[in-house]
Amino acid sequence: MQSNSVESNSFKLSRRQFLYAGAAASSLASLGCSSSPVSTQTPSVATVDTTEAIPLNFNENPLGLAPKAQQAVLEALPNAWRYPDAARSDLMATIASNLSLEASQLIYGNGSSEVLKMALDALVQTNTQLVMPDPSYGVIIDYAMARGVPVVKVKLDGNWQTDLATMKAKVAAHNGPSIVYLCNPNNPTGLLLPQSELNQWLDQASSQLSFIVDEAYVEYVAQAGFVSAIERVKQGQKHIVVCRTFSKIYALAGLRVGYGVAHPELIKLMQAQASIDNANLIGCVAAKASLESQQWLELSLKSNSQARALVYQQLTELGLDYLPSETNFIFHKVNGDSELYMQRMSKAGILVGRPFNHGEGWNRLSIGTPAQMQYFCKTLAKFRELGWV
Repeated sequence: MQSNSVESNSFKLSRRQFLYAGAAASSLASLGCSSSPVSTQTPSVATVDTTEAIPLNFNENPLGLAPKAQQAVLEALPNAWRYPDAARSDLMATIASNLSLEASQLIYGNGSSEVLKMALDALVQTNTQLVMPDPSYGVIIDYAMARGVPVVKVKLDGNWQTDLATMKAKVAAHNGPSIVYLCNPNNPTGLLLPQSELNQWLDQASSQLSFIVDEAYVEYVAQAGFVSAIERVKQGQKHIVVCRTFSKIYALAGLRVGYGVAHPELIKLMQAQASIDNANLIGCVAAKASLESQQWLELSLKSNSQARALVYQQLTELGLDYLPSETNFIFHKVNGDSELYMQRMSKAGILVGRPFNHGEGWNRLSIGTPAQMQYFCKTLAKFRELGWV
């Protein structure tokens, strides 16, 4: 390397010369998988593509669509001229069966982002405030601002945990209805909310206190004792909406498929806010096939777990703090300017997460394949040598 600048071409050249096929093959062997692609349409998880930047910034599943989902897409393409009603109904019936729900408790969304909007629009009343943690997933802020709903942000506590006590105080101090947005596990921290305290608060939902619970990463949760907020809906709670997505572990981010779970009365109010024909045929068939691809889901979880462990080990060796994640990303210390760290990683061929409120000196890293994370670890170690982290 020439000098301490990532701008020099030698850094990128060394990257192109660095191969992980052997190491990744060993990693996949421990997962009980072959190091070759699952099918001719499935990208290999055993090598690092050195021609483009490694995308570790949007929490996507690096293994891509399940082979069965890919096949479903190919088979559905000739029928793309037709409206998606039947495909959407089939998908929602499958979701209902898997979660032991009634069809009347479900609503389709063009990604979970649309479900968030429908939920907010349905729950807003006169003098409503939106209370949410900070930092957290922020799309709902734009929806609230568009409707003139004031947003009350509550900073995470000293352990980066959602401060439910302070959020409760903000609700109690408000003379009017409150909508509480909770991302569980939270983005960007990857931490689960304290289960008992959360359950007690959800049980207090009413016409003056409603909840939107975003469970975008719920499939990654391995912590014992976790209970989805969907259970509160099953118990008859009328003022809770649970949002889920196929963009993360199911790898359909580009096809925009999500859904919401709520009491039938609330679903009707949300449906009135939905755009007409918000589903697309390709997304629906891919999502249904993904739900039927249990082996691919298990492979994705195993790959994520092993790749995450590699990063944990490297961060520990470098003495960089990190939060134990129940997701497919890691929030970790970089000991410096977060924006500069992001720029340096980008020039080294790795895209990492953007800065977050109150997160200076920290970065959110999406988890790629074991091979990609081995390259990330080597790069991070080089950054330490250069005094950058």
